[in-house]
Amino acid sequence: MMKRKLRIFLWCAAAVAFVLSGVLQAAEHLLPRQQLTDETAVHFIDVGQGDAALLLSGGQAVLVDAGTAESGPAIVRYLQDLGVSRLHAAIVTHPHADHMGGMAQVLQMFPVEHFYMGSETQNTSSFSDLLDALQTQGVQPTVPTSGDMLAFDSGASLTFLGPADDVPSDNLNDRSLITLFQADEQKVLLMGDAEAAAEQSLLAHYPSLRCDALKVGHHGAATSSSQSFLQTVQPSVAVISCGVDNDYGHPDPQTLQNLSLAGVTDIRITAERGTVILPLHPPSSSKENAA
Repeated sequence: MMKRKLRIFLWCAAAVAFVLSGVLQAAEHLLPRQQLTDETAVHFIDVGQGDAALLLSGGQAVLVDAGTAESGPAIVRYLQDLGVSRLHAAIVTHPHADHMGGMAQVLQMFPVEHFYMGSETQNTSSFSDLLDALQTQGVQPTVPTSGDMLAFDSGASLTFLGPADDVPSDNLNDRSLITLFQADEQKVLLMGDAEAAAEQSLLAHYPSLRCDALKVGHHGAATSSSQSFLQTVQPSVAVISCGVDNDYGHPDPQTLQNLSLAGVTDIRITAERGTVILPLHPPSSSKENAA
């Protein structure tokens, strides 16, 4: 039933988007440009046991995941406090409640130009609420393929790297959308909840993949962040989004050991530090700070 609802919605949304496209493009020039606190930065918002990352560059904002439904109001307030009035894009990496739960509430408060999600569905109230919010806003979701890129006016970009077709569909975590945010020469790799199979696929398709900062997969679970993966991508900063005293024991000691063995000494955990902010600067003035 849920898959049928999604198919019907995609067809209807396409028609609505076509009719409204001219209106939206004209209206965009009438809206005030939001004033953001950093020219280019990534905010890993503390949503407890969940994920939410806000990419900011040149006055445009992209939200990757939105925690649980309980996190929705806090994310809305966070965006409003930064002066965000609309989203350049929103992304749900995969249909688990700790990643998509708050997205419906965000969409109810902020116009969004682009929305990305995988083709997987879930027969849950959170997934149904998300589809309803998209339909209300008249936004057609896009299922990205590897290599698709979302450009920012500033010259920054967000590239979709996975999952590839060779990643099994029986594990929703491994079907997470994997993205690479790049500003100038600096790169931030966001892994969603991708586990070992998705990591191996990613390296098979992108053997030269490197990043400066890594959003560690699956909240630091032992099923992600294999040594071979970490030693290949070579991050200097690792961010783990998880809740205080969570029931899963995240981050797992094995993950922390793997990070250490890969030479990552700057590990920032939202359960310990709250929201983590990584400003991105041109190479000549490169520095990383946490809030």
